Amino acid sequence: MKHQPFETWILLDESLSPEDVQLLDAHLKGCEECRMLKAAWGHVDMLFQETPALEPVAGFADRWQMHLNRERSLQRNSRYRWQSWITLILIANAVSLLAVLLGLQFLNNFHSLTEILLLLVYRLTAMITFINVFQNLLAVVIRTLPGLLSPAGWAGVAAMVSAGTLLWVFSISHLAGISWRAQKQ
Repeated sequence: MKHQPFETWILLDESLSPEDVQLLDAHLKGCEECRMLKAAWGHVDMLFQETPALEPVAGFADRWQMHLNRERSLQRNSRYRWQSWITLILIANAVSLLAVLLGLQFLNNFHSLTEILLLLVYRLTAMITFINVFQNLLAVVIRTLPGLLSPAGWAGVAAMVSAGTLLWVFSISHLAGISWRAQKQ
């Protein structure tokens, strides 16, 4: 026996037209399966009506929101990690390419290894000389500075340096606190 559309009509929550009700009643008189389906569905519907709706446990929404925020944070951190790795790989490739190009340019400008070694010795000597000159200049400045200001002037300079240092430390800790709070969210 054909059970459609009768099975669908039995399970519908909407009302049927009078013609459909007559057709369904006529079908139910001759079909045992559809009568059993209607009775079972009536029983299930009655159980739905009698069973009280359960309320969620206290704090469910808060726990769910915390879980959702944690999952979002993990996804965001994972995405940032991959972006960091991709950026690092791109930078490493760019630096490698630049090193190769500079190495080729370097080798094209010099005709022998001796010339390269002499240039390196010259650069090293110039750097050591610069450091010595800077050290001597700094020693002269340190010896002459105490006579330039009175002790009150030096106290003022020390106070300004201390205030600047405290301002710098406060700014850095404030910025670190902002980034720490952003990471927690």
